[in-house]
Amino acid sequence: MRRFSRLDLLESAVYGAVLGVVIGSTALIPLASWLGLRVPVLIGLGAVSAGIGYALLRGRSSAEPAPGGAAIGRGALVVLALFILRWAWFGTSALTVDAQGLHSGHTHIWGDWSQHLGDVTSFAYGDNFPPTHPRFAGHPLSYHYLTSVTVAAMVRFGMTPIQALPFHSFLFLSLLTLGLFAFARRLSGDSTAAALATVLFLIGGGLGWGLSVRDALATSHPLQALWAHPWNRAAQEAANFRWKDIVFAYLVPQRAVLYGLPLGMLATTLLLEGGKEGGWRPFVLAGIATGLLPLAHLGTMLALALITPFLVLAFPRRGWVAYFAVWAALSVPVFLSQQGGGGALRFIHLQIGWIAKPDPWWFFWLKNLGAFVPLLVWALFDRDALPRAHARFLWAFIPVFVIANLVVFQPWDWDNTKVFLYWYLAGCVFVGASLVRMVRREGVVVKIAAATLVATLIFSGLLAQLDQALGHDRLLMLTTREMEVAQAVREQTPPHALFLAGLQHNHPVAMLGGRRVVMSYPGWMWSQGIDASQREKDVRAMYALSPEGVEKMAELRVNDVVIGPWERDHFHPDEAAFAARFRRVIDMPPYAVYEVR
Repeated sequence: MRRFSRLDLLESAVYGAVLGVVIGSTALIPLASWLGLRVPVLIGLGAVSAGIGYALLRGRSSAEPAPGGAAIGRGALVVLALFILRWAWFGTSALTVDAQGLHSGHTHIWGDWSQHLGDVTSFAYGDNFPPTHPRFAGHPLSYHYLTSVTVAAMVRFGMTPIQALPFHSFLFLSLLTLGLFAFARRLSGDSTAAALATVLFLIGGGLGWGLSVRDALATSHPLQALWAHPWNRAAQEAANFRWKDIVFAYLVPQRAVLYGLPLGMLATTLLLEGGKEGGWRPFVLAGIATGLLPLAHLGTMLALALITPFLVLAFPRRGWVAYFAVWAALSVPVFLSQQGGGGALRFIHLQIGWIAKPDPWWFFWLKNLGAFVPLLVWALFDRDALPRAHARFLWAFIPVFVIANLVVFQPWDWDNTKVFLYWYLAGCVFVGASLVRMVRREGVVVKIAAATLVATLIFSGLLAQLDQALGHDRLLMLTTREMEVAQAVREQTPPHALFLAGLQHNHPVAMLGGRRVVMSYPGWMWSQGIDASQREKDVRAMYALSPEGVEKMAELRVNDVVIGPWERDHFHPDEAAFAARFRRVIDMPPYAVYEVR
């Protein structure tokens, strides 16, 4: 078997770490189903996974140059260090607890991490192996949940979910940042261009900053006003700025991207090397990385399904047969099991222009991405920006932009951004390499113009980061009492108990109690392709204690019913009837839990 040019040390460390964790977390699912989520199992599996990751992706010796001959310059090191410090700072504010209760450090954490905490606690405290849907009883867990399995293992080692989730995000945000730099450096052969591409990807944005500046200039103290209110999300959405900052729209709330994007970069890097040099090994390894995606990140698998046909055209090799065969063998059984009860991909439909309306399509993208659009058009035809083979490789990502502007792949049309993400990554490498080349060759005027353009590209991202860092998005997720209720549920009910509970997204039982619920927040069900309309009617009937509801309780084998503020406001249960008929096992006003079996 012909050997390909191996990954350098940075690529091996970053991709190998993620690959090892993904392999270990995937293997943990059947092991925990058999032996339970036990510390000895985790230790043994961790050692084996680390060995597999090292064996698959052995790096070059330190004496060998990095791909393209680009060492990490001091400027790039400063950029990477600043990002890692920022992620550490974020980790301290993502979830915090005070006398009031549990707070989130951003609106999207408040909205999404309640689901991730529910997955983590269902694995760590609810023995949810083999995994079933913790928020829709009896349904397969079709959501990519592998990051939550990893965090559940951290909980078993002694961390609380509230500690483990931010720490995991800090760690993998750092690895992802290094991976983005390594990916761009391999393609550009230039450390400075790679650093700029990383900056553009993580904090790049469009012209939304103009709204913040406009509002600040309307006051008597513009700088103070801008500091006090750097970012107004509602105003951005009202003005149809829909391309949100990458960090707080994807990497933080949609935590599966932390595994999916590094695996996607690893797979495409291996495919590039296989396409250039031939041989079977890089294609087989790329197939393994891609085959792990159904549980890690379905969005990346969809993106690769759209990109790889164009890579085949750009680099025709026999090794593609091995790649697709390994990918299918590893992923198809898992993917089909995920889609068995209905899945988001059933909702694929034509939607020309994506979500541009009411703006014209071209204007929508121009204002959402600003100078990035003309710079990318220039860079695509800049023959000196990248090596020819690498430019051809990145060109294979570009058709994704056209496809995702014509076809919506999931129930929520905004979720097409999971596909656009890979087009944007390629575009950032193109733009970063082209700008650095121009700045080095041209005079002072071009340097000033380039710096100004970059400033316009990252200002929106900087304002969004500043807004979060100042704590303007701090929201209460659970009260202290609700956290106590969740702890009582963990301590006083069996791990496999099924609860009937309210449908708010941050219900204490579903979020921190570690117990499965009959149904949770309907919006999550819809976005995951689950028709929950009948189940919601069943929940209402069960709370009404109607004959049909009681029969449904028995059919689903409900163990416990929660009656709290949300249930009283929305379902109006007859509490006297519940108290007369069932034993109250938890009495923590305003919450009561009744055992119904």
